[in-house]
Amino acid sequence: MTALYAIPAWLLLVLTIAVAAALACAGLIAVRRAFPRVDFTKHNDVGGIVLGVVGGLFGVTLAFIIAIVWQEFDGTTQRVALEAGAATDLWHVASGLPEPAGRNVRRDLVTYAQLMVDKEWPAMRSGGTSREAEQLLTRTFQDVARLRPPNSGASNAQSASLQYLGVLHDARHHRLDDNNSGVSPFEWVILFIGALAVVGLCYMVGLPSVRAQLVMTGAVAGMIAAMFVLIFELDYPFRGDLSISSAPWNDFTADKRAGI
Repeated sequence: MTALYAIPAWLLLVLTIAVAAALACAGLIAVRRAFPRVDFTKHNDVGGIVLGVVGGLFGVTLAFIIAIVWQEFDGTTQRVALEAGAATDLWHVASGLPEPAGRNVRRDLVTYAQLMVDKEWPAMRSGGTSREAEQLLTRTFQDVARLRPPNSGASNAQSASLQYLGVLHDARHHRLDDNNSGVSPFEWVILFIGALAVVGLCYMVGLPSVRAQLVMTGAVAGMIAAMFVLIFELDYPFRGDLSISSAPWNDFTADKRAGI
């Protein structure tokens, strides 16, 4: 599945719709040839009711999963902003730490931001992470915790620094968890069963024009395929063309490098 994220999203969408529509139309033609004497128009009354019920259940399930995936994607975007925001706040608070600790914390933050851009974001495209970033964050945490503030101002700066480091650490791990958890195989199976049921029921009803029914069946299959691609692209927020960018860390590096 990870290899599919290397395909541009627009191309994956076009290919998936084309394949789904072609398979659906091929299935309709196969059914018509297998039962040439069956008048499928006679099934329209009952078939329409069943198709409406099954289609409604499938539509609700599909919409529910899309909503969840979108909420998770949006939540991850907010966590990235929170993570970068905590780093920015820590940068400012570090000025209250005794030297050279304050300068070291700022240098570590710039190094951490650069690791996010150069190492962690590329690694996340395949579900990986940066061990160097984790080690750097842990070391910075320990260095700040071991400080012996000479006055109350430095003590307050140490407490605030530890708080922002905690936010930074937790937001990073939430981000990594988000990139390794998505729609489960069981949920995908349910979606595919629903899609097959809807398309299959389209074969059980008939139109006077087979060509018109081919167009309608292909449109249904193509739309379902498009929704599946949308779920796939949003499911893992750092892997596809729609992935969350490292722009907050790029901005942080550009703004803060000169202030070390």
